Amino acid sequence: MVNINTYNYLLSDLKKLKGIGVKTSNLLKKKKINTIFDLLWKLPRTYTDLSISTKIKDLKIGEIQTITLYPYKYNFPRIRNLPNKVSCKDESGELDCIFFNSYEGYIKTILPLNKEITVSGKITQFKNKYQITNPKYISENASLIKNKHNKYSLTEGISDKVYNNIINQILKNLPELNEWHNQNILKKFDYISWNEAIVKLHLPENVGQYKSNFYKRLAYDEILSSFLVHSEIRRKIKKVKKQKKNFEIKDQIKLLSKLNFSLTNDQKITLNEINNDLRSNHKMFRLLQGDVGSGKTIVALTAAFNVINSGFQVAVMAPTEILARQHYNLAKKIFDKHIIIELLSSKSEQKNKKEISKN
Repeated sequence: MVNINTYNYLLSDLKKLKGIGVKTSNLLKKKKINTIFDLLWKLPRTYTDLSISTKIKDLKIGEIQTITLYPYKYNFPRIRNLPNKVSCKDESGELDCIFFNSYEGYIKTILPLNKEITVSGKITQFKNKYQITNPKYISENASLIKNKHNKYSLTEGISDKVYNNIINQILKNLPELNEWHNQNILKKFDYISWNEAIVKLHLPENVGQYKSNFYKRLAYDEILSSFLVHSEIRRKIKKVKKQKKNFEIKDQIKLLSKLNFSLTNDQKITLNEINNDLRSNHKMFRLLQGDVGSGKTIVALTAAFNVINSGFQVAVMAPTEILARQHYNLAKKIFDKHIIIELLSSKSEQKNKKEISKN
């Protein structure tokens, strides 16, 4: 058995991780990343290959490249707003590392003179001399830079470097989970475990490998877990008793006669199934699915009309105010005049919201 703390780690608050304080945690939460588990599903969109080191003489302007060099001179101007500069070289040429808004002590720490340092950043040129402004990666340990680094679609204020460090920290501490699939299922995915699949998911070379065994395994996990959760919700909902809705089908026929088109057979079948749910004493648990323009709206509005004719209030929700207004105008057009129809949105005044709710 796996200790409950194994799962607690994955569901822990982000601030449990090194390098994540209140500021970074709040930035991630803007992207709806609230736990360590959430971080694992923020996938890399591409990667930068910094594994190849280039000589200064072979650098290409405008590209991000990796160079191993020796800092040999500092230039810290005493005039405000001028950048700090560190002159560097290798056996083939010279390059300046330019820093804006950086302290002397920090620069001397990361670029000590006459030591072999690996630097990576975008190559520019000034007065016929190569430059890197605010290098993205600097280290005496070349192995920390000469790798493939993932690039993520992130919120402003968090760099790929910071995010990669956080993800690598999680992957190193990834707990072993009990396998919940039987051998027949695992065989379909080459017996890859959840942990192995997660690690492979974040390897730069695997970006976009949607047909791979690790990706299929994780997709299957998500689909199956979602199915089980919703099945349990459905089971509980079915137990809940509700008041039956009683309405005359002739009113529905009268409503639909106002349309300049006839319902398709699929719409008629769907509406009949919804009406049966409304007339039962069990809560309805239903998803109406169809392509754009297939007629979902008229089915939903007709169902709402039947509920209203049973003496109840109905709310029809829409993801945008524009769409809500379209539904509102259609309902005003086809519903009976004695039915009160109101439009509620985030722009509605609080006083009006309360009045509408009472109707």
